[in-house]
Amino acid sequence: MSIPPIAPIMPLGIINSITPTGLEASGSSGEGASKAGADFSKFLKDALGEVDALQSKADTATLALATGQVQDLSEVMVALEKASLSLTLTVATRDKVIDAYNQIMRMQI
Repeated sequence: MSIPPIAPIMPLGIINSITPTGLEASGSSGEGASKAGADFSKFLKDALGEVDALQSKADTATLALATGQVQDLSEVMVALEKASLSLTLTVATRDKVIDAYNQIMRMQI
């Protein structure tokens, strides 16, 4: 039974000669950050537009129910519940973002 020897430790000179790869090597980190910011902005705008559309659809369904144009109550209830859930999620997300912002502002430098 033989035990294999332990590999020697690399000298520090080899570690320093490693070249950066990925984002660090490209040198244009500002372009990527602005693209990511634009993508997030578009995503946020689309999500808020969808919440607004669900709220409008729920209002329309409620009005149609009140005027007697809707025969199926379940359609109205589904539209109202979708609008309620989307608004609840939006408010919870906003609260988390505000809480994170406040925590960052309280950090001491």
